[in-house]
Amino acid sequence: MPVNGPVPWKRADHTGAKHDIYRRYLQRWFPILLGGSNAYPSATYAEGFAGPGVYLDDHPGSPVIAVQAMLDKVPESGAIVKMIFVDDDQRCVESLRHQLTTRFPQRPRTPDTFRLKVAHGTCTETLEPALDAMHAWGQPILAVLDSWGNVPVTFDLLTRLAHNQSSEVIITLGTQPFIRFVSTMGQEADDVFGGDPTWRHIDTMASAQAKRQHILTCYRQTLSTAGFKYLLDFELVDTRGESLYLVFGTNHRRGLEKMKDSLWEVDRIYGVGFRDPRDEQAETLFELTDPALAPLGRLLLNRLEDAPATGCRVEELREFTLFETVYRPQHVIRTLNQLRANGLIASDEPGLYRRSRVRLAS
Repeated sequence: MPVNGPVPWKRADHTGAKHDIYRRYLQRWFPILLGGSNAYPSATYAEGFAGPGVYLDDHPGSPVIAVQAMLDKVPESGAIVKMIFVDDDQRCVESLRHQLTTRFPQRPRTPDTFRLKVAHGTCTETLEPALDAMHAWGQPILAVLDSWGNVPVTFDLLTRLAHNQSSEVIITLGTQPFIRFVSTMGQEADDVFGGDPTWRHIDTMASAQAKRQHILTCYRQTLSTAGFKYLLDFELVDTRGESLYLVFGTNHRRGLEKMKDSLWEVDRIYGVGFRDPRDEQAETLFELTDPALAPLGRLLLNRLEDAPATGCRVEELREFTLFETVYRPQHVIRTLNQLRANGLIASDEPGLYRRSRVRLAS
């Protein structure tokens, strides 16, 4: 939220889309962890910048969405659901408590299976002690760390989350403060990237797009160094061209697959498109019902350019698409068919593709 701004505030379009992603992912996350024969004894959903729980138009905030997703998808059982919401604005804390009380007048689940904490304080100083007090460690944690363009969470917290059993993070990354204040930011900014000052190379870059891509690349490396095996970062763009970057970290392939499913199912009513930060041209927004495949085509061509002369098999390209782009593996065949129809790739045997050297030479 804006510093010293009113509470609550108007919901931005890409915030609506972001919350739709959260809702769809939580509706998958809770049943996977707390349902069935392999259920964990408990799971914790935590937010480091929780907000007031409501917007001016009465749309619910992410904490309300999280509680509702849990109620919709997790039947009452012995599994314990823990939720922690932290915000550094006392007005937001008071509003959120009121929203949770009025929207859920009956306590969600029994006292033995639902534990809730709403705390005032910064994410850096308050969230980790709250997780300690809630005895959340040792069981899955999904931490949503919405920085609202401020300096993101500490590397130490990311590392602890990455090494905690079946835990994941969703981080809203604000690149603009780093771009605007690179010359004045001290060691604290380097600490965000695990102490690596490589992000400061944006000082030598001419375009804003190149600077944003570099910061995202550095932050991906930070999460990788912290211990997250699989990463997904993407850019939400509204009709005015305003961007919001989300970075997802997990150690489970299934988590990555489910997050991509959630991303590509977002309701179009928000008027928000998606962009892959690795697409150098960055000119195409994704249409959710009929995805624009040109960005994926460029990424696949780059991948094939670096491949052996014999080319890559479809399964390799599916894996690349899953782990290195915002697209889903099911987008690959259609994209390859378009590239081959345009003479950009060739297939010497079924399922094996390479760059078309004849077309490149021309």
